[in-house]
Amino acid sequence: MRTLTTRRLLLEPWQERHAPDLLRLATDIRVMRHIGTGVWTPGYAARRHVRALRHWADHGFGWRAVHDRADRSFLGLVSLIRPAGPVAGVPEPALEIGWWVAPHAWGRGIATEAASAVLAEAFGRLGAAAVVARFQVANTGSARVTAKLGLVPVAEAAGPDGEPMRICALTGAEYRRHRPAGDDPENPE
Repeated sequence: MRTLTTRRLLLEPWQERHAPDLLRLATDIRVMRHIGTGVWTPGYAARRHVRALRHWADHGFGWRAVHDRADRSFLGLVSLIRPAGPVAGVPEPALEIGWWVAPHAWGRGIATEAASAVLAEAFGRLGAAAVVARFQVANTGSARVTAKLGLVPVAEAAGPDGEPMRICALTGAEYRRHRPAGDDPENPE
């Protein structure tokens, strides 16, 4: 399990010590307002933390803690997971990407920078055919990040509480066609 680095960030594989960081994010209404389940209880956050650790053990990738390279402060998380099921029209194997950024780090491009590194890992080391992202239609921040990453809308769906969701995708072929020359998909910096 290696840490990915970017110009400003360290993306560390999810570990036991990240449980308090997850709880802080998952209980902050500002972070959770566009998550279908809303604010998490401590028990639910603990179960999701264990699930994230298990995903790493089973697949060799998963959630990553996002840290500032300069001071090592926790800024959020970026995830790359196996989706619950296939998305119509999206080639397999597909992976699902997501991000949560702590409010004190909003507006700095943290989500885009972290997700770009994880996207490179998905299409490089992991050999994904496609990457999908799901977000509530009302979440304009995530819409901007997915567009910057090159993911395009492929479907609309209903979330767990009936909220409108958008599903965006990017294929490996599209990624390679538009990736800047010299970009290192194994350790983007």
